[in-house]
Amino acid sequence: MTEKNSPIESADAPLDPSAVKQIKLSSGRSAPAAAYGTFHSDWAQDLMYDATLEAIRVGWRHLDTARAYENEDVVGAAINEAIKRGYISSKDELYITGKLWNGHMSPKDVAPALESTLQDLDIDQIDCYLNHWPWPNVHPPGCSGDQKNPDAVPYIHEDFMETWGELVKLKQAGKIVDLGVSNHTKACLDLLLRDTSVEERPVVNQMEMHPLFQQTELRQYFEANGITTMGYMALGSPHRPGRDKFKEHRSDMDDPVIAAIAQEQGISPGEACLAWAAQRENGSGGFVAMSTNPGRIRSNLNCAIKDYLTPAQVLRISGDDTEENPGIDANNRLIWGQVFLWDEADGDWRVLWDDSQVFETRENYQRFKKSWQSHHQVQLETTYRPGGS
Repeated sequence: MTEKNSPIESADAPLDPSAVKQIKLSSGRSAPAAAYGTFHSDWAQDLMYDATLEAIRVGWRHLDTARAYENEDVVGAAINEAIKRGYISSKDELYITGKLWNGHMSPKDVAPALESTLQDLDIDQIDCYLNHWPWPNVHPPGCSGDQKNPDAVPYIHEDFMETWGELVKLKQAGKIVDLGVSNHTKACLDLLLRDTSVEERPVVNQMEMHPLFQQTELRQYFEANGITTMGYMALGSPHRPGRDKFKEHRSDMDDPVIAAIAQEQGISPGEACLAWAAQRENGSGGFVAMSTNPGRIRSNLNCAIKDYLTPAQVLRISGDDTEENPGIDANNRLIWGQVFLWDEADGDWRVLWDDSQVFETRENYQRFKKSWQSHHQVQLETTYRPGGS
């Protein structure tokens, strides 16, 4: 790790952290609207220490971390170095988001997982702790898109509430300030809200959102229930892992409307995407953005300080369901999640997101599974398959 000057550090003066837009959470607390992402996408792991250090120097005060990123210790070391260099006076100046990984959702594993996160980040409590995915399905780091986990299961609310109960205990113990979820669908949230008190409910849902995949209806539903949305992949994540790249995907930064607006405002297409993320729906949500380029680390944060877009330009991107303003939302989901699929999904990644296989109890799921297995066997026995059995 770097001890002196970082090779990523620029000569530009830092931005004013107090100028960054804040999002108000239903708990009464606020969080910086711009979160510096630490997901390395397999290619930038060696750069994360210097990049995180530079992000703090420049003025980022919200760090988005996760156990699954395998670098919480690196982020923790960068935070300590930032204090040593005087970039911040204490860790209290930071807002840190962490995530409980799928493989730690068994009730007995929840508290040890959080403790490991706190130790690696070298903090006593975490500002916001998200349940990373709604189900306990895991995949190996760096796996390919055809990864198959034979133990994968759909959302089973009975199981999830056992996990959530452990998270609530940790919040009550002062280890977690605010709770949140990530990648939750409407059905999952309906069940969670039904079975929790106001004090036990999530205040944040982190979900994929960018100009070509806006999730407006779901976002508005969350916010109507007091849950702020943070958009990950806000730039369309051009450096996402190969398993998440498909020929059907489009690039947000190459969209002609984004390109035209960027040219009109004298900004980059990436800045246009992040400006939309910060300004959409009256600035009620936030975004996660990751870069190891010092110039972009700075310019990305600036998008949560300056209003680069006019209301008319925001409308051109968002649309309003009229012929005059169709917007550019193309339902262009980039994270299909196929590595998390269970047998009964029949290889259709859309089942992860369309709430067609959500179960309240383990018994309900087992009944469904038994019925599916019987049907599937009949299908195998009766369907013609060219080339033999």
